[in-house]
Parts: sequence; structure tokens; C-alpha cells
Amino acid sequence: MSANRPHRRLFTVLMWCIPAMFFVLLEVGLRLVGFGDDYPLFVPVPEALDYQVMNREVARRYFRREARVPTGLHDVFLARKDTNVVRIVVQGGSSAAGYPYYYGGSFSRMLEQRLQQSWPERHIEVVNTAVAAVNSYAMLDLADAILAIGPDAVVIYAGHNEYYGALGVGSSESIGQSRFVIRLYLKLHSWRTMQLLQSAMGRMARNADAPSAGSTTLMERMVGRQTIPYQSKVYEAGLRQWQHNLRALLRMYRRHDIPVLVGTVASNERTHAPFISASAVNFEPLYQEAMNAGDLSGAIEVMQGVVGLDSTSAQPFFLLAQLLDAKGEHAQAREAYIQAKDRDQLRFRAPEAINAITRVEAEAGGARLVDTQLALVRSAHDGIIGSDLMLEHLHPNVEGYFLIADAFYEALMADSLLGRPSRYVETRVARREVLFTVVDSLFGAYRVRQLLSAWPFRPLGTPMDPLDTLVAESPVEAIALELFRGEVQWYEATDRLRIHYEQQQDYHRALQASLAMIQQYPYLPRPYAQAADLMARQGRVDDALVYFEAANDIEEIAAVHYMLGILKMRSGRVVAAKSNLERAAELDPTNVIMRLQLSQYYVLVREREQAAASVAKLLELDPEHEAGNELQRYLASGR
Repeated sequence: MSANRPHRRLFTVLMWCIPAMFFVLLEVGLRLVGFGDDYPLFVPVPEALDYQVMNREVARRYFRREARVPTGLHDVFLARKDTNVVRIVVQGGSSAAGYPYYYGGSFSRMLEQRLQQSWPERHIEVVNTAVAAVNSYAMLDLADAILAIGPDAVVIYAGHNEYYGALGVGSSESIGQSRFVIRLYLKLHSWRTMQLLQSAMGRMARNADAPSAGSTTLMERMVGRQTIPYQSKVYEAGLRQWQHNLRALLRMYRRHDIPVLVGTVASNERTHAPFISASAVNFEPLYQEAMNAGDLSGAIEVMQGVVGLDSTSAQPFFLLAQLLDAKGEHAQAREAYIQAKDRDQLRFRAPEAINAITRVEAEAGGARLVDTQLALVRSAHDGIIGSDLMLEHLHPNVEGYFLIADAFYEALMADSLLGRPSRYVETRVARREVLFTVVDSLFGAYRVRQLLSAWPFRPLGTPMDPLDTLVAESPVEAIALELFRGEVQWYEATDRLRIHYEQQQDYHRALQASLAMIQQYPYLPRPYAQAADLMARQGRVDDALVYFEAANDIEEIAAVHYMLGILKMRSGRVVAAKSNLERAAELDPTNVIMRLQLSQYYVLVREREQAAASVAKLLELDPEHEAGNELQRYLASGR
């Protein structure tokens, strides 16, 4: 027996090695044939390798059922961070990303613009990594990549997606509630074998029961469990998920001495009824009797009795809130609205327990709590957040997003996390200068209209409105519709908007469009030059010079050098204009206008030899040029 023991051990080892070798060979083979990807958070910008941007495919780490994954804002940032760069990273879901507007409608872009005005001598980068329909698992998974780019601070606005966000406890993209299993799954996701398995499971899921992306919204497709009752096991699991992941996330950043600002989340309290409610009490007859009699106080008493008997149902609390609201008892009404929201069994809106956890974990984790919810409450009509600040159930409108940006800005100013600013930008000034165009506004309105046309805002199975019947009633609406339908990209749409406003001589709005393009594409010279030209038309010569110089720093352009020369001469900086005018003629040697301007400049500063040589080159290009011949005669006269 003892002689056979080594053979048994060898046999056991071989038995384990065979499947291990199989998976090793499979992994190597998949990589050799180019299957799968690592899906890094950041990738180089193809047309500007000095910059990086968020990978459009990074969400494939979390979605197995979706053929197309959601993306974010795609803020570009310098690949090499020097001491002059201030970099803030934003994390969260669709509200943090700025849905439905994105671009200048997001709070992160508003914050970046205001911070840049506060520190004009620094290079401010607010890098938004938020993605729709992801939750704290994704935020925690991406933290290593965020740390790798050296953030000076991290801003978190999240909490709504703990139930239906990818890998959430009630999500169609769930793989269970075990935090260990989910974290292990995320750690192994870069393995091609895991991606192959995920791809196969995703195809089976889509073939079996997943609605098609063309007929439904992402919001509808993310729901795996439609009813999650208040204080149920799944409800509590969602709270624990947020608590544990937020705690781990804050611990990571604290270990690396990264300041973190965590916002409380807000939702529509007043003008959005609960999606799903179930009451064990038949209160309708008494309620209707009191309402028919016009007895508001009696109806309130009825509903107070109902919520006393059944404290887990959403609709009675919502009706009570509306009655108290109508009576002018707004503080009590808001409390009842919140109770209704918390008991809504379709859990798209974060319950208040999420914010309670955020407050506790922020303090324990050394983060700065920013009460963004309170900021919206203070600005809302009667102190109750409704359609004055929200578009639907939880996404803010532009005013709402600005209030969130304002709250984070004030927190950064108060804590001096970025040092002492050169100037404090007043709220009213910042709001007036937000780079939010009418095309972005209309695009957002179309997206919300489409969202509201499908479940859960309308009965299950209702196809979303394709908006094919919409007819543009103005040139601006035509641009917005083409953008919404995917017929043009955002850059082209915004550039066409700029041209439209220029033709209308509305230089303020044209400049707004140009500055929005600069914020999205800081590595392109053309928007800087366009902005500079518009500033020059407004008489802002010094500002125009700054933007023309910025365009030239990216790429030398003859026309930009020419305009720099012209503006410097107009503002009395004649000597400084020389190098620009000479460089313009050098970069575009066949341009008659630039050659003429350079020749006239030489005459003006009495450099007669250079003037004669320049005029000769001009007449080589156009022997009949009237102004050129006149200059030559003037020089020949010796005057």
C-alpha cells in the first residue's frame, strides 16, 4: 500500500492539472485570436495622444445582457499630469453623468467652468467617470484606475442605482447578493475565459427573456425584480450593498490621501407618484367621500388613519402628502412625500436610508459630506423638490444640476481643498455663464419624452416613442432633432448652432457654443480660433488674443497668426505684431491678403527693404494686384 501512495499522489496531481491546463490553454488561445478586451477605464485619444478619455466600452465589465452598453461624458484630460494641473474625478450614475443633457448640462461641466474661473492660472480638469445604470460595485471596481491618474479630489454623487444598477440586488444584470462573489467576478473579468462565458450567458439571456433595445429603454431593461417591499430582505440587502461598498471606496481613497466629497442624492418628491404600491386597507370609499364633500381636513384624518393601520404602503402616504400640501402644511407634506417615496416598491429612487448611510460613512471615512439634497430643498417651491427642479422621477433639470454644482463648489471653497483661489465666482455669475446650449436643452427634452413614453411611466410592453413624427419648427430644432436621431454628431450639431447664431449676429450665443466645444474638445484648435473671432467682434480684444494664442499653441495656423497680427496692431502693440504677420505669410505663402498685410506692415514701421521684397513676392502671385502695384510705386518714389 505504501508503495502505491506516491503513484496515487502523482495521479491526483495529474487529474487536477488536466483541467487547469485546459483553461490555461483556452485563455492563451483566446488572447492569441484577439477575443475580448481588458476594458480599461481610460484610453488614449486617437487624434490627440497627449490626452486620455474614458473608454466607451468600459461598462462591458458590468453588463452581460446589453448589446450596447451605456457610456458617459468622455471628458478628456492630459495624459501627463504636471504640477499646474488640478484634477477632480466624478463618480456616480446617470445623474452624476448629467442625463439627459450631458455636456454643458452636467453638474461636473458647470463645476469645472467655475473652478477654472476661480483658478485661471491653473489647468482645471473635472474628469467625469459616471455611467448610467451602474452602482457602487462599478465605482469601487474603477477606483484603482482613478487613483492611477492622480486625482486631487474625488466627487461622488450616487445611491439611486443600488437596486437596479448593474450587479444590484434587484437588477436584471444581477449575479446574486454575495458581495464576495461579485467582487471576485469583477476581479476575474479581464480573463478572456470569463468574458467568453459572460458572452454566452448574455446571448442566452437576450434570446430567452430580454426585451430588445430598440423597443424599450435601458431603465426598463435593468429591472429584474419589479417589487421590492419596504424593509424586506432585498430592500435591506440594497442598503448593505451601498454601505459596504461606500465604506470600502472611502477607505481606498483615504489610504492614498485623496480628499473625497460625497453628496446626498435627491429625487422628485412632490410631482412623481409612487410607481408601485400595495395597500392592505381599502381606504378609497372614505377618502372619496371626504373629497366629494370638499372636506380637506376630513380627508387628511382618513389618510392619517390609513397610514397608521398600514405603514408600508406608498400610495396612502402620497395622497396624505398631497392633502397636506394643498392645506399649506408643507413641512408635514414633505415628510409624507418622502415616506411615500421610500415605500415605492419599484426602487428607482433611493430611499432616505441611503442618504443616512452616506452621512454616517462619510464622517467615519474622513470624507466631506456635501448635502446636495438640502441644496435643492432650499431652492424648491415650498421646500419640496418637484418638477421645478426635476425632469421626471430623479434626474434634475438644468437648475437642479446647477444647484448640485454650486453645492460642491462651495464645499471646495470652504475647505480650501484646492488651495486659495484667485477669485470667488458668485453664484449668479456662474449661472449666467453656464455653457448649456439650446440644442443640448432640446436634445434632453426629446430623451425625456422618449423615456416617459415607456414603462414604468406607461403600461408594461408599451414601445418607447421613436419621435419620428416630430417636425422641426426652426433651424435650431432641426439641428437638435438630427442630433437626437443620430444623423449628426454633437460637435457638428454645436458648430452648426454657432454658425446659425453668427448669421443672426447673436455673438453671445455663438460664443457660448464655441466655448462648449472647447470644453469637450480642448485639443482642437478650431473652436479656440472661432471663440477668439467672436470675442473680437464683441470688442474683447485682450480675450480674443488669449484664445487665438491658445489655438496656435495646439497647432500653428496661418489665419490665426494673421488675426493675432491684426489685433495686436489695432491695440497698439505694433512691434509684437511683426512675428505673427511674418509667420502667417510663411505658413500660407500663396495667400495674397496675408502678403499684402505684411507688406503694409513693413511700410508702416519703415522697414523699406523688407517691404520691397514682400511687395515683389506679392506681385509674383498677382501681377495685376492694384494695392500691390501702388505700394511698389510708393516705395520706388523714395518718399
